Amino acid sequence: MAEKDQEHLRIRLGAKLLKKIDAAREKSGRTRTDEIEARLTESFTRLEMQEVAQIAAREMIVELERRARELNAQKSQLVDFYEALIGKKGNDK
Repeated sequence: MAEKDQEHLRIRLGAKLLKKIDAAREKSGRTRTDEIEARLTESFTRLEMQEVAQIAAREMIVELERRARELNAQKSQLVDFYEALIGKKGNDK
């Protein structure tokens, strides 16, 4: 088996949390260390995904605002065109 790049870390955990970790590791079939590592990795991955989603959401908002301004300009042009047509017809009578 290939050796991983690992560091030893000593931490204290509350009894309730340790019971939850042990229950999860029994369910998953992992060692306690592997369960803790998997859950930490998952939490960082989830945070990274949230950051990406927030950036994407901000970019979408900027694009939607740009598109709304564009549509408002088109609407204004159409209103002007319509009013010019109405005015022209009224002058023809």
